[in-house]
Amino acid sequence: MTVPMTLATTRSGQGPSVLFLHGIGGSRVSWDETTRRLDKDFRCIAIDLPGYGDSPDPDGPGLDPILDAIAVLLDGAATHVVGVSFGGLCALALARRHPHLVRSLILADATLGRSIGAAGERERWMNMRREMAPHLSENSLERAAEIAAPGAPPEALEEIARAMRRVRPTGYITVAEIIASTDARPWLNGLSAPALILCGEQDTVTGRGPSDTLAAALPGARYELIAEAGHAPHIEQPDRFADALRTFLLDAFLLDGPA
Repeated sequence: MTVPMTLATTRSGQGPSVLFLHGIGGSRVSWDETTRRLDKDFRCIAIDLPGYGDSPDPDGPGLDPILDAIAVLLDGAATHVVGVSFGGLCALALARRHPHLVRSLILADATLGRSIGAAGERERWMNMRREMAPHLSENSLERAAEIAAPGAPPEALEEIARAMRRVRPTGYITVAEIIASTDARPWLNGLSAPALILCGEQDTVTGRGPSDTLAAALPGARYELIAEAGHAPHIEQPDRFADALRTFLLDAFLLDGPA
């Protein structure tokens, strides 16, 4: 039997556990601004996905090895799960494969996958990702400007770029292949965890479409647009993002700080 990999993890704070899952161009340091604002109320767990930062390369293709590694990390303890972009897709897959581990879903600028598109469009998208993968570090600031809203402050762009510089091509390509081959929409009717959907008002990477779909499909989901933010609202507008997350958890679960 294959033993799931051990993921690099940063833990901070005390209270109900919240797991943070980064996007295709991020790493666990993407969440530094968020966890700094929340760790007085919550036990924050930010991970490097396989092939990212300090985590080992993926055990194999597809989502299952990633989900099983996360399940081992959580060791049976249910947690609130926050995911941005691909992290949102990963959070949905975790709730589908290991529903007992997911207390709630907070999905920001999530992708639902690209397999619904024409084969030629998917291949063009994958070819673009293959070309980008070896150069993410050197082109990180340029790519950060494409991800963020127009006029994003330099410190936000540098924070996006800092996380991107920890991305390894192995992880990036694995995640790109998962996105290209996945359509998460059929999963949604089977999910019952309380959900908060967040989306940057000026997101041009995934746009609002997937967030609209999630808000309509997930029972009782709350939906909030983050003003003056693009595809990385947790970095571009960290106060608004953290406040929305805290309000959802405290209201929905009647939490009152550290357990």
